[in-house]
Amino acid sequence: MSSEDIRVVLVDDDADTCETLSSLLQFDGYSVRVARTAQDAITAVSEYQPVCALLDLGLPDFDGCELSKRLRAAHGSELVLIAVTGRSGDKAHNEAMAAGVDHVLSKPLSQESLRRFFPPRT
Repeated sequence: MSSEDIRVVLVDDDADTCETLSSLLQFDGYSVRVARTAQDAITAVSEYQPVCALLDLGLPDFDGCELSKRLRAAHGSELVLIAVTGRSGDKAHNEAMAAGVDHVLSKPLSQESLRRFFPPRT
């Protein structure tokens, strides 16, 4: 499988976060599409057909838990959903998992924590 085959949709309304995470993933050999809103994420996932979506839970149009539910309903269990949140505590984690998320990561993401899920492909 080539690196172009590993597509990731990165969903975050913060431009700096998008730029940093996208650069890290691309440097490690992944193909990345960025979405800044939940609605844009739905379109990006449908068009781009990624293997994984990294979802910020705090989005401007509707939250990442609602987005997770919609993506899970539309794309099933083949799409890996990873929530990324600045919220702390079990409540945020449990809400995300109940919404269909596979994993929850806390902000700020380090390169090491990102690489647990996305090892370098280069």
